[in-house]
Amino acid sequence: MKKLVGIGIITSIILVGCASNNITPQSNSVTELMKKDGITKVVGWEDYKKDSDHDKVPDYKDKCPNTPLNAPVDKNGCPLDSDKDGVPNYLDQCPNTPAGIKVDKTGCAVDSDKDGVADDKDKCPNTPAGVEVDKYGCGIDKDKDAVLDAYDKCPNTPLGAIIDKNGCAIDSDKDGVPNGLDKCPDTPAGVVVDKKGCPLDSDGDGVVDAIDKCPNTPKDVKVNFQGCPVIAEYRFNFAFNSYKIDKKYYPQIKKLVRTLKNNKAIKIEIQGYTDSKGSYLYNKELSLKRANALRELLIKKYHISPNRISIMGFGEDYPVASNKTAKGRAKNRRIIVIDKTNFIKLDK
Repeated sequence: MKKLVGIGIITSIILVGCASNNITPQSNSVTELMKKDGITKVVGWEDYKKDSDHDKVPDYKDKCPNTPLNAPVDKNGCPLDSDKDGVPNYLDQCPNTPAGIKVDKTGCAVDSDKDGVADDKDKCPNTPAGVEVDKYGCGIDKDKDAVLDAYDKCPNTPLGAIIDKNGCAIDSDKDGVPNGLDKCPDTPAGVVVDKKGCPLDSDGDGVVDAIDKCPNTPKDVKVNFQGCPVIAEYRFNFAFNSYKIDKKYYPQIKKLVRTLKNNKAIKIEIQGYTDSKGSYLYNKELSLKRANALRELLIKKYHISPNRISIMGFGEDYPVASNKTAKGRAKNRRIIVIDKTNFIKLDK
């Protein structure tokens, strides 16, 4: 009965008084004022003032009666959530989170892979732990070889090089130029190459330095496969099993003799070749006999010093035409004379 005091008693008295004097209650009666404030039950004056959580919103109006002390609240006594992320301001460590962003319990955007880039901005959301990322949350790959820097054992691989799983360039021929950049990928071991991975040809004669026996050949001088200047090239149509030199070739031989006599420093090598008919070993012997036939002619008929002439027989190796046709085989039966001293001055 103690609670039937204050506002409740006053209300009852006013209502009774109005009824006994036929006076209609005014719109500004205590009852109306209470209804206007949303009060649904009659309470005592002390209850009307009570604010249990000290948020300056009385309990009878407080929809969040247990708000922590000093937490900013709205008119209903509920903690403010300015960025509408579901985390009240007093707990929100990221109070300006854009709308629609998933946040954690601190009110900050979720970063599932812990790379420092929030999920809403992370284009690589499953980055492994410890991997350095860019502003998009993706692992950094400075040399653009598709292997992240965190795992790249060769972080400065040239662009375009073919790499292994460790990010290191593959160099199949071990010439120092990686596959993918190597224009000559099958260079033999030990051969010096240029920046493209191709064997060097210092004198530009088309024969690489590694096999060039005359490395300083003058420009535009015709050379053989060894890179040595060709003084004369003869294609003799030898009869089968023959190494006899036909006299119709003597004019060419005389020109060679003049060159040798006018250039005493020249030492030559006569190289003999055959077509592919016959056995390999037989053709080797036959090619040597053809080369020796010219040597003997130069020594005996034209008195060229034997010390200036050496011979080689290459058999059917290094053909200059197809051995499948008679015409091709005729071209392959030949003698070549090269300048071993790499000094050439042909008579016109």
